[in-house]
Amino acid sequence: MTRDAVELPGGIGSSLPFDPAWCLEATTGTDPAAVESQLCLSDGVVGSRAVLEEDEDPVVPPVLVAGVYEPADTVGERLMTAAPWTGLPLVEGIPVGRRVLDLRDGLLTREAGDSRGTFRSVRFACRDRPGTLVQVAEVPVALVDGDVPDGDAAPTTDRRTSPLGGGMAVATSTVRHPVVGAPGSVVAIDRIAAVVGHPRRTPGTTEAARRLHESTRIGSAGLLDGQREFWRRRWGVADVEVVGDVEATRTLRACLFHLTGSTRRRGEAAVGARGLTGPAYAGHVFWDTEAFVLPTLAAVDPAAARATLAYRLRRLDPARRRAAREGRSGARFPWESALTGEEVTPAWGVDQHGEVIPITTGEKECHITAMVAWAAWKYASWHGGWRFLEGPGRPLLVDTARYWAGRIRTDGDGRGHIDGVIGPDEYHEAVDDNTFTNLMARWNLRRAADLVQRTGECGGRRADGDRDEAADWRRSADALVDNLDPPSGRYEQFAGYDTLTPLLMADVAPPPVPADIVLGHDRVRTTQVIKQADVLMAHHLIPEGVAAGSLTANLDHYLPRTAHGSSLSPGVHAALLARAGRPVEALDLFRTAAAIDFDDLSGTEGGGLHMANLGAIWQAAVRGFAGLAASSPGNPRLSVDPCLPPSWDELRIRVRWRGTPLRLACRGDRVHLESDRPMTVVLHGEPVRVGPVGRWVG
Repeated sequence: MTRDAVELPGGIGSSLPFDPAWCLEATTGTDPAAVESQLCLSDGVVGSRAVLEEDEDPVVPPVLVAGVYEPADTVGERLMTAAPWTGLPLVEGIPVGRRVLDLRDGLLTREAGDSRGTFRSVRFACRDRPGTLVQVAEVPVALVDGDVPDGDAAPTTDRRTSPLGGGMAVATSTVRHPVVGAPGSVVAIDRIAAVVGHPRRTPGTTEAARRLHESTRIGSAGLLDGQREFWRRRWGVADVEVVGDVEATRTLRACLFHLTGSTRRRGEAAVGARGLTGPAYAGHVFWDTEAFVLPTLAAVDPAAARATLAYRLRRLDPARRRAAREGRSGARFPWESALTGEEVTPAWGVDQHGEVIPITTGEKECHITAMVAWAAWKYASWHGGWRFLEGPGRPLLVDTARYWAGRIRTDGDGRGHIDGVIGPDEYHEAVDDNTFTNLMARWNLRRAADLVQRTGECGGRRADGDRDEAADWRRSADALVDNLDPPSGRYEQFAGYDTLTPLLMADVAPPPVPADIVLGHDRVRTTQVIKQADVLMAHHLIPEGVAAGSLTANLDHYLPRTAHGSSLSPGVHAALLARAGRPVEALDLFRTAAAIDFDDLSGTEGGGLHMANLGAIWQAAVRGFAGLAASSPGNPRLSVDPCLPPSWDELRIRVRWRGTPLRLACRGDRVHLESDRPMTVVLHGEPVRVGPVGRWVG
């Protein structure tokens, strides 16, 4: 139901109606820290969590600055935080009231009060002026505890320097205005903050003050106009709507809101596991960015996708040095990365019993290297084409292929093996021939060979030598074992997996559940229970790299054994179930994925939203239910093959394909297609020509 429009405080204008399909509302009983994450405002430069105005000492750091790291015990480097900027001099005991994040405009509003009066506030992070934050509030004088600066007060400034070479500066202006119609009984407070951060240098307070001056000259009302115009344009080319399911629509829009808000559109984007919504995992960059965030960005915001690749490109040298330390050529990217590009995975952690346990993912979980190459290919497939891969993106494929070529061990029968790794299923460590790792390495080697043979050279070597190297990569890829049983179509997850105790999750606990905690670290390793999609992750990422027709057999075998102990797992399975023609089962897991971050199902959202899960939810809808997929850089085909749940009347999607906005509406087997320029889309395997005049086909 659409709610009536409300007047925003401070006379800066009216909000749009509160539409449930566009609004996230804080619910009673939810962990306050989780609410702060869910209603966070981010603009790619700064993330401002939804702390209450009267909270003088938030438990979780409320402001994060993108890409700026500082040294930290245990985790090596952590994302730098800025001082809170939203605090107001309020008396104790004000009710929390109603808080709503309107995704349409990126406005967080609050209305709270008691017999002493009603407090109202609105805040937003200016997406058209990244690093600029605005807060406007109206406070009854009976709720004011202290002085509010008047219009002549000088801005406050703060500057923080990291020993790693970066830093941040903040300038904040707070002024008091009269409230029309309530002279003397209500105080109107107008606050603007300017945040400037840089990973390699410390900005000066004068730089922040200059940006603040520019914003205060525009004023809160003018900044709100710019904010609304930005989001109007953004939602016009990047939206997902489910007709018949308001909750699903709201979830998908919230995913897009937070994914794009945690990503820069210029320079480089270091997208941590929790983005800018919280400090968990210290802001470290995992494979989450390449496998889950980038596919969404490539389809809706190519500039932001390119910025995530720039982050890896600028850290090639540390990746090359790591490979060299292992005695190999090429580049091996770290499992957890921050500022420098060196490995920052902690060496140990503490479990729920207080016992110290070693963490070996930094040493053994190496598929991130193939994922960087995959992300470059995915971006090029959607947007950049061969030009990107032949130019700046080339080392992301070539250097990673060289690493795998040196990592493969060849046995006496000429078969290739990759030993001692951890796959996506982190319950089983130091396994040999993890199927996912081997399939991704094979894919990496073949795509790099395609690139080299197309260009005739790589890394400045002679063309003939490069072609010889590419031929070697193909032979290595062909020799790699993949654990496929051709008669059944099932892949064994790793060498020896089938000899483990065949325990199913039905015998343990209903997923999602951390099975390593329920069963214990030692016991879970002896069973076939797995943490998340592993063999199935390969079916999701590289369907062209697995045996044709093998999806169903592997879904039927591995889904009952999957604990979904990782937040990224339900969304991937939802996408695969939809592709397997099982949309009702897919919808169940889609809803589970949504509950992880927007109902705090895992109890971990206080540290920030899971960017991988948000990306997986979007992929479940767009890749899974709509069947929208790009082919390859050299064969630019966009295919559509919908498989919707019966409860969804229509699935509407807006994306960019090769720079052109494309709008789809899926209804059963029929699809309405409309694009700003003429293009060809493949529907159910048949090419269809579409253009500005949309039409139903199918």
